[in-house]
Amino acid sequence: MSKVIGVITARMASTRLPGKVLLKMAGKSIFAHHAERMQNVKGLDGVFLATSEDPLNKPLIAEAEQMGCGWFAGAEQDIVDRHIKLCEREGADAFIRVTCDSPIFDIGSASRFVSEFRKEYRDLIYVSNMTMIQGSLSELLSYKAMVQVHKQYRGAGISMPIKENMDKYKTLGIEIDADLCRPEYRITIDEAVDIEMIGKIYEALYKGRPLDLHEVYTWLDDYPMVAKMNMHVGIKGCEQQSANLTEMPVYTVVKSGKGFVILDEQKRMVAPEDFMSRVKDIFPQLKRG
Repeated sequence: MSKVIGVITARMASTRLPGKVLLKMAGKSIFAHHAERMQNVKGLDGVFLATSEDPLNKPLIAEAEQMGCGWFAGAEQDIVDRHIKLCEREGADAFIRVTCDSPIFDIGSASRFVSEFRKEYRDLIYVSNMTMIQGSLSELLSYKAMVQVHKQYRGAGISMPIKENMDKYKTLGIEIDADLCRPEYRITIDEAVDIEMIGKIYEALYKGRPLDLHEVYTWLDDYPMVAKMNMHVGIKGCEQQSANLTEMPVYTVVKSGKGFVILDEQKRMVAPEDFMSRVKDIFPQLKRG
């Protein structure tokens, strides 16, 4: 049977918020909440921290050991290599990957990834009807695909080279329940306000076991002022680029010289008046305005 492990990519030297992975929410570190969720993904053959050899990561490694996780410390910048070396050491065919800024990632879809991989080999398994940038999703990547990726890429967006060349890899996109497709809510951690916002969710809902994502979204619907706290925070460039590779936008507004143009899903230019007419068809309330 194929061996699949869970990997939490984390380090203390975060560019936006250093040390964030050990900050506390509801009495536990952010890393501990990640580990707890990953340990509830069905079918995994172990959960591991993938970090760098920077001495600053020693407290993080100690936290991983406290949570019953294995760990691997590799190159600071070559993140792909960290995952390859970890898979080689553990004899893993694939891994579920979550970066340590998504403490409410969906356990259900991650479990489905493992099940689908064991049915049939894939280089990448991902959710096709919801973007990862809001912090609610993971992805499955194969060891073999990472070896190929490593020939040309070393950075943080380790699945991006696959998404840029889908025809060269064996991939699978699955859909999740519409109730979990809530792109208006940001539940990822990059800045202090993100921790403040997600901390309020944990304070309200955490009862010593992983939060239910349905319950989280229901709570945010009831407390819109909390949901709005971090909506102004920008997305990292590589994360935005990776999301755009798997999303299928109906329209895209892009820069053109000193102005902007509107493109449809086939990247054909659309006249502004046609775009606005279509928008009003999609959102009838605008016609009343």
